[in-house]
Amino acid sequence: MNICSIIEKSSVKAFALGGFDGLHIAHRAIINRLGEGGAMLAIEHNRVCLTPGCVRERFCSVPVVILPLEQVRELTPREFIALLQSEFVNLKRLVVGYDFRFGKDRAAGGEELKKIFSGETIIVPEITFGGSAVHAARIRSLLLDGNVRGAARLLNRPHLVEGEIVRGQGLGSERLYPTINLSTRLFLAPQDGVYASWTEINEKCYRSVAFVGRRLSADGAFSIETHIIEKNANSDEFANADRAAIFFIDRIRGNRRFDDLEALKEQIKKDIYAATDILAQEELKCKDL
Repeated sequence: MNICSIIEKSSVKAFALGGFDGLHIAHRAIINRLGEGGAMLAIEHNRVCLTPGCVRERFCSVPVVILPLEQVRELTPREFIALLQSEFVNLKRLVVGYDFRFGKDRAAGGEELKKIFSGETIIVPEITFGGSAVHAARIRSLLLDGNVRGAARLLNRPHLVEGEIVRGQGLGSERLYPTINLSTRLFLAPQDGVYASWTEINEKCYRSVAFVGRRLSADGAFSIETHIIEKNANSDEFANADRAAIFFIDRIRGNRRFDDLEALKEQIKKDIYAATDILAQEELKCKDL
């Protein structure tokens, strides 16, 4: 187990159980039922997702514990609950969604949990938006279609990717516009294209235009990069940063090949104007992310 915050296990009296990928509006309905001493136990697959690892805690009001699936995959439902109660001795309440499954081969659900667990079990009913159930799979589908605004409505925030700042080609600084390149590892990126975005570096946010996809007019390599368009940004503030995060606000266009770098530069200039207009109209500001 990986406990994201520094907490005493004995202080945990209630757990929200689930995958909690994305921390979307349905997940918050579960977390809101925890009460005193509440925490979240996220059972995590080691694969690309919306909010990998302890990033979940950024969007959660309670401490987060990460439990890798491979550590409990072969446990029966009773063995799984016994593990929780042995690790968290004051556990008195479990809160799960209506579709929660656990144990080897997903053998048990909420009703079985009520019979196995000696404390209180709360099953939160289905949460819908726009007539359909809210699930991480629905959000992933929206992102892979480039619909970051639709995904944001279900997340109640813009989709985020974050990671280590890596060296790019250097082509942007020399012949186009300077960009910050990210290695985002397990984060799900939206559909290839150009996006109006906020970029967070050293706990400060900057208006930006982000690119996701293969650099079709250059080396063809896949890249996630962002250009800071904040007029008053001081580049010295983030020149030596080692990590950054991008919040995707709206899609401007798809990815395409240009005949030469001058044509690409002219298009990027238009993208910057478009992103500036989009962000100027946003009620959401960086401090709210």
